[in-house]
Amino acid sequence: MILNINARILSKKEVAPDVFLISLLAPLIAQQAIPGQFIHIKCSKDNYPLLRRPLSIHRMDKDKGEIFILFQVVGEGTKLLAQRAVGDDLNIIGPIGNGFNIYPKSQKIMIVGGGIGVAPLIALAEKSVAEDKEVRVLIGASKREMVIGEELFKSLGANVDISTEDGSYKYKGLVTDLLKEVIQVWPPDQIFTCGPKAILRKIADIASSISINCQVSLEERMGCGIGACLGCVCKIKIKEKEKNNKVEYNYKRVCVDGPVFKASEVIWDD
Repeated sequence: MILNINARILSKKEVAPDVFLISLLAPLIAQQAIPGQFIHIKCSKDNYPLLRRPLSIHRMDKDKGEIFILFQVVGEGTKLLAQRAVGDDLNIIGPIGNGFNIYPKSQKIMIVGGGIGVAPLIALAEKSVAEDKEVRVLIGASKREMVIGEELFKSLGANVDISTEDGSYKYKGLVTDLLKEVIQVWPPDQIFTCGPKAILRKIADIASSISINCQVSLEERMGCGIGACLGCVCKIKIKEKEKNNKVEYNYKRVCVDGPVFKASEVIWDD
């Protein structure tokens, strides 16, 4: 059930330059939410900006009734959200969308986060560990200061590898290059990922080449966030024709049909 509630800000912390972690008191959403879902947030106290912002649920504490969001300031909406104070109420809608699907038979789980794409992956790691899965996490960032979530993933018991594009911390290069090396010695049963579209596409190709199930959390601009406006559609394969090698597809709404999709179903060309 999708709820529309006012959630009190319990804490706020800048965990990296222009990256904020906020905890919200939202017991009903905390109880219902699953890893990969998101909330739609009214960022300001007035009606500007008009549209809400979709943000992944970073973590859920069902006992305390808290949910956490992790976001980077990239525009007017997130700038205003970062200015909100502890004690303020945020109007939020959620939990929305389909989450990650951990297969019961999977024992080795690979989690790959690019930049702020780590946001929905902590909750996934927590669930995976709770189900006695062996979890390995790859975090990609532009530089050391932008590495997010390393210690938290480690505290859960996950094996964590880091890549930085400038080589300022651990592996030098893209997280996709690191993935290619790691899976040679540690082939997972499933790969879960969130990040920039270009990274997701490369990870999808890597997973496809070795026939590993891969699930991606897509990011799209949203209007309503509940599937009515059709402003966040993406192309999803429904059938591949063998004769002319053309692919049939449907448009799916990232908000309610996603944001998590099988990587093999996403048409990445557009």
